[in-house]
Amino acid sequence: AVLFHPWSLVARCTSQKVKMLSLVLAFSATLEASRQMAATLPRAPSSALRMAAGQRKASWLPGATAPSYLDGSLVGDVGFDPLCLVALARTRASVDSGPWSRVDRDSRMLMATPYEQRRKVLWMREAEIKHSRLAMMAVVGWPFAELVNLPISKTLGLPNQMASSGRVPSLFNGNLFEGPQGLFILAVALATTAIELSTLDNVEGLTPTGYVAGDLGWDPLSLLESRGSVDEMRLREIKHGRLAMLAITGFAVQEVVYGTPVVDQTPFFFHPWWPF
Repeated sequence: AVLFHPWSLVARCTSQKVKMLSLVLAFSATLEASRQMAATLPRAPSSALRMAAGQRKASWLPGATAPSYLDGSLVGDVGFDPLCLVALARTRASVDSGPWSRVDRDSRMLMATPYEQRRKVLWMREAEIKHSRLAMMAVVGWPFAELVNLPISKTLGLPNQMASSGRVPSLFNGNLFEGPQGLFILAVALATTAIELSTLDNVEGLTPTGYVAGDLGWDPLSLLESRGSVDEMRLREIKHGRLAMLAITGFAVQEVVYGTPVVDQTPFFFHPWWPF
């Protein structure tokens, strides 16, 4: 028979407590060492530190910071490029080919030289200005065509060239390349090509410095200097252009979704006094 001695139970309990205490002490020591190691590692800078380090606050979203390549030197620069689309500018930079062409856009812009970053930003500003000007003309011409085309066609006895339901011909609405509008689009495409070829060196940054993106030297009424400062007029242009690009996109989407002309969808904008 094996005799059970009470001291053996005490010894076993004491041994288990000692093991548990050793585990707790070892875990505490490991945690403290991890904290000390983390304190020595560089941390991601806070918003205040990033601002102090040279990055500016982006005005398009509270609390956001602007990318380093958007330094605020261009009028209308609010630090907005969340998808880093500026990296797509075709300026034949060193990061656009070789191994860097396969990495994400943010890394490519980070590795680009300041000169390459500047060329990409100006290339995108040139594209933005041109699209803004086209959108500003289109956002006026679109509803105007829907308002006057039918009355003029009836008055002159000409065929109606609008799409179905009186909508403007477009890629979504159809009837874009049929009739005289097809010839007009061809003429516009040829004129645009000529302008692009004549200003290609400016856009690519191959001409001497001093070129302002979008400046074609066309101001027959001298509005640039007579209506305020040059920068103020350029800021007005870029703001109106951005609004026009959103508006013309809304026109196209609204008409394909609802199937009616945009002037009929919002009559309080286009029909409050119109006689037709």
